Amino acid sequence: MANLSLCAQCLRRFGKSPAISPSAGADGECRVCNGLLSKMPSFVSQALASASADGFEWGTFSVSSSFPKALLVREQEAADFFAPGEFTSIKNTVNSELASAISSGAKKTCDQRNPDATFEFDFIKGEARVKPSNLYVFGHYLKFSRKHCQSRWHCSSCNGRGCPDCKGSGMNYPSVEDELGKVLSRAFSASSCTLHASGREDVDVRALGTGRPFVMELFNPMRRHADFSALESEFAGNESVRAVGMRVVRKEFMDAVCNSHFEKEYSALVRADRPLTSADAKKAESLSGKPILQQTPVRVMHRRADLVRKRQILSITAAKEQGGKLRLRIRAEAGTYIKELISSDGGRTKPSVSELLSCRAECEELDVVAIHDVFLETISSR
Repeated sequence: MANLSLCAQCLRRFGKSPAISPSAGADGECRVCNGLLSKMPSFVSQALASASADGFEWGTFSVSSSFPKALLVREQEAADFFAPGEFTSIKNTVNSELASAISSGAKKTCDQRNPDATFEFDFIKGEARVKPSNLYVFGHYLKFSRKHCQSRWHCSSCNGRGCPDCKGSGMNYPSVEDELGKVLSRAFSASSCTLHASGREDVDVRALGTGRPFVMELFNPMRRHADFSALESEFAGNESVRAVGMRVVRKEFMDAVCNSHFEKEYSALVRADRPLTSADAKKAESLSGKPILQQTPVRVMHRRADLVRKRQILSITAAKEQGGKLRLRIRAEAGTYIKELISSDGGRTKPSVSELLSCRAECEELDVVAIHDVFLETISSR
């Protein structure tokens, strides 16, 4: 029977085999790890020291490890002499021991699925790192400006570097993402952030009512708690963008926000190439409950496939306004292009308000006034 010299850490992982006999040896003589595992205590101390930095909040953590390929090959060569269940892989064993050491040393809880902090032990480079896990803040934003886009839109002239065209801002327009991000990033001491929202409105469209649901993903947040009431009060002073109903959620909640399809209500001010009348209002209301066919609008063909989509107009109410205009209140299926519902987009939307009124009509102002997202309240966010 051949002898397999192992360090104390590796010896615990192997059982008995008729072909090979594991025996204790010095750490540096270990046939599998070559003494790498003897560095675990110093790695843990190094990681815990980093995790105790001022302002770094964490209550739960996860552990991951990486090993040299040659070590994993040697382990597999030794494991070939053992039946299934007679040995445990080095990665599983080490991760478990590291988690136990961190939990004991920091009095924190290991949570591999939803950690506040991630401990990474690199046995290849001989490094131990700890970093905050991304944080996700859910809420609804309201946009009162007709000059803000939703996400950051770098200047097409300078690609974000700053130039005379963008007056040094690096952006084509100010954005909801930046307005929300500068407050939330500061509150959670995050290095950066990305906005994920349920759909989007055009730059010149306001989002009113209860607002549009969003999740802000915060990267490297040193803090994991904030006073959302105070933050909402701070947003109340912003004339362009506000956020309400904020709370911390899990990453999975972001999928529900971004991939759900909610009915929406709009307020549209319509003008035409002739004065519009009360009779025209009645004709516009005849679209209530009707399906329409919309070919991808010309204005978005550069980023959307050219398809014909069927959408349902759930209801329309119309009222005559001063100046020969109409005010429409429209409730429609998710994905309906409201501006094209009014203008017809050169016949690409059928039927349309323009077609029904036998004139050239267009949307002068558009507001999203309600998003029917009550479904989100039925989902557990933690």
